[in-house]
Amino acid sequence: MSTTASCDKLGCMKNNVISELVSVVAIGALFGFGSNAIHQKWHRLGRDAFLAHESQNFDKLYSNSSSLMHSVLLFVMLAAPVYLLYKGISIVAAKFLSKFADKDEATQQ
Repeated sequence: MSTTASCDKLGCMKNNVISELVSVVAIGALFGFGSNAIHQKWHRLGRDAFLAHESQNFDKLYSNSSSLMHSVLLFVMLAAPVYLLYKGISIVAAKFLSKFADKDEATQQ
């Protein structure tokens, strides 16, 4: 069956919602694994190493003030890859789900 037939039955909307949920879970898992790795690293290195590192970060990053435009542009540039990753995972998941939907429709007829 063509995917337009499943779109008539709101199958496309269901696949899009599921694929977007898969994207959110995948990106959340990536950030969770990254955050856990950082936590484990500083747990292993200890309090003194963490405080020394944060002191160096303060001296490098926060002792000189940056402009608002610099901050906004930086976060736009950081948000763009996250958004592209989200849309990429969503598209792959939607294609994957549509293959299952097409097989399911073929077996029902």
